[in-house]
Amino acid sequence: MATIKDVAKHANVSTTVVSKALNGYSDVSEETRKKVLKAVEELNYSPNMLAKNLKQKVTKSIALIFSNFEGSSGKDGVLFQMMTGIFEAASHYNYEVLLYTRNLSEQQDKSYWQFCKEHKVSGAVITGLKTTDPYFQEIVDSDFPCVVIDADITGSHTSSVMTDNVGAAQAAIQHLVDLGHRRIGMVNGHNFAVVSNERLKGYRQALQANGIEFDPGLIVNGDYTEEYAYGSAESYLQDHPDVTAVFFASDLMAIGFMNRCRELNVRIPEQLSVIGFDDIVLSSYTSPKLTTVRQDFKRMAMTAFEQVIHLLEHKGTGKHLKIPFQVVDRETTAML
Repeated sequence: MATIKDVAKHANVSTTVVSKALNGYSDVSEETRKKVLKAVEELNYSPNMLAKNLKQKVTKSIALIFSNFEGSSGKDGVLFQMMTGIFEAASHYNYEVLLYTRNLSEQQDKSYWQFCKEHKVSGAVITGLKTTDPYFQEIVDSDFPCVVIDADITGSHTSSVMTDNVGAAQAAIQHLVDLGHRRIGMVNGHNFAVVSNERLKGYRQALQANGIEFDPGLIVNGDYTEEYAYGSAESYLQDHPDVTAVFFASDLMAIGFMNRCRELNVRIPEQLSVIGFDDIVLSSYTSPKLTTVRQDFKRMAMTAFEQVIHLLEHKGTGKHLKIPFQVVDRETTAML
């Protein structure tokens, strides 16, 4: 790994000149600055801003990184709840929060380690990762303190926080089984989300526990979007006329599906019971009001921030934490 001395030697200047050039001092000529920047690029040098910050005792800062931000929806309010939790925790611990968004191409262009170092942060909370993202394995191997939300990964400097998705899916299916349903479908998210795999696992375990045969034909992916679920509702109902209840891996998908059912004159819950996942604000305003599994996004984010502080200040090792859930019984499930 290149040091500031290596850059100075490569550019044939002093380390002081390198430092001034990188920090925008006016007494460095443009020609010298370009020479330094060229050396930085050729040596792939990243300034150790964490050490510099500690030495100068500047404001402590944690990055909140939203991966795949361009694919998220503002309708569910999840990001807002997470930001609220992060900022409350940051205020308690006297840390500053810097908010960043990253898309897939940006993650491929610059490593996670480089990104955090260059932005002068002490640690990071990251959410929105897919298992296929370049950052996924790199974070585990990194020596930079980080906590990932909605993943199950740990490392010497990495922790993760998520809802007990297996248990939550089991509780959702058990709720339907207790109402007499045995042909229960599932609209999952996508195959590259840890939470999707966990919810599918819980769905299967709940069926098995109740002596119900697992039928993979009853499962489709809706990519966590209201639009996809709306568009696939009619064909799903036509292909599975014997299904009496459907479990959705997100409230937005459940809402999209219900909207299409209304247009098709499929009455919920009289003809089809529906249960969602998340308990977003919109779920209590649907007609009928959506039965769902509540995730505590604010608590999840606060716990993630606290774990970053634990890794930073107490030199603790990474661990995986699960946040409790709650089944919220409203109006979209009924006795068969």
